[in-house]
Order: sequence, then C-alpha cells, then structure tokens
Amino acid sequence: MNTTKVIRFNWPKYAGALALVTAALVADAAGAPGSMSYPLWTLCIPGILWTLTSLVATWWVYDHRKVYEQLTADLPEAGEWAAVHAGFDDSLPALRTAIGRPPVTVGEIAIRPGASLRRARQPSQGPAAAGLPLIASSLDSIFVTFAVHEVRGTSGQRALFAALQRALRPGGRLIITEHSRDAANFAVYGPGALHFQPLATWYARAAEAGLTEADHLRITPFVTRVVFRR
Repeated sequence: MNTTKVIRFNWPKYAGALALVTAALVADAAGAPGSMSYPLWTLCIPGILWTLTSLVATWWVYDHRKVYEQLTADLPEAGEWAAVHAGFDDSLPALRTAIGRPPVTVGEIAIRPGASLRRARQPSQGPAAAGLPLIASSLDSIFVTFAVHEVRGTSGQRALFAALQRALRPGGRLIITEHSRDAANFAVYGPGALHFQPLATWYARAAEAGLTEADHLRITPFVTRVVFRR
C-alpha cells in the first residue's frame, strides 16, 4: 500500500471534496449571496483540511514509516504462519521477506466489501472466499493487517476471533495491526476515522475468544500492532 493506491481506491471522496471547492469558487465568482456561498465554504474548509491531513498521514504511515516492514519487529520466530485479509492485502511481500518463508495459507474474511474495497481488489483479487481455510491448532502465528475493521457487526467479530483462536496452537500468536478510532486518527481522517474501531473492541473480542495480550506496539501515532496469545 502507498499513497497513490489509497487515492485510487478512494477517488470518489477526493472528487467530492474537489466538487465542493469548485462549487464554492463558482458561487463567489458569480456574485452569489452569502446565504449560498457561506454554507458551501463551511462544508469546504473542514473537507479540504481533512483531505490534506489524511493524505499526509497516509504518506507518513505507508511511504515514510513503511509500516509493513515493521509488522514483525521484535517478535519471536513466526513458526508456521498465515495471513488473513478482507479482500486486499499488500502486507504479504513484506511478511514473506521478514519471516523468510511463505505462509502456510492465506485466508480471506467473507464479508460484503464496501466500494473502496471493491476497487482495491479489482486488479488482482477474485470473489470473497466462503470462509477461512484454517485448520484447528495448525498455526504458530496469524497476521491480520488492516482487515478486522472491515467486520462491522459484533457477532461477525466474535465468529472471526473464535476461528482465529481455534487455528492457533497453544502459545500461538494473533498479530492484529490496525488504525483505531481515537483522537489521533480523528484529527487527520475526520469522520473517516469512524470506519475504524476502538482498540478496546479488539481487546474485548480477543478476551471472549480466550486470547490474552502479549505485546502492544504503537508503530506510528495512527497505527497500533497488538499481539494476542492463545
């Protein structure tokens, strides 16, 4: 993932912001009364700011800090590992390089993807799988990178964490890397941060599945990696 891909996957949002700015400028140029132009600028200003700050934050996370290269930082040997995604995953090449061997399997969470996720998967992804092809007690590590937030409902989250827990061997690790719904992400993504979940959600789902926290790493102000152990 990089900033260029994020823009491509989410281009309607940026097109909408540009359309608002254009409408406000046209209204001013045409001498429209304040009752028309002021509301447009009221919408435009936060939209412009959040568009710029979200792009800077995205560049910081993916291009500058190279978050995928830090997914395994300071972790023990991965052992037999798997990656789980929600229809698109750019982390696999970095994980293969860091771990030194390919995953046992790559699983896809069966969800109904949103528009941006559909655009992301079009170049290389097929339709969503019916479920996760994970054998019980077969894995030492499972990496789920920028994917669990796509599971919106509590029941779906519980089912996912239960399936991931079953796939881990005793002592195995579940590595969740995510943006979270917190002040830092609200500051740069605005209402877009509502697409994420609070970290407390993942702690709750992990505890319900019988997993305990083993490690917590703030990779950037906007991305956190949490390791849970079976």
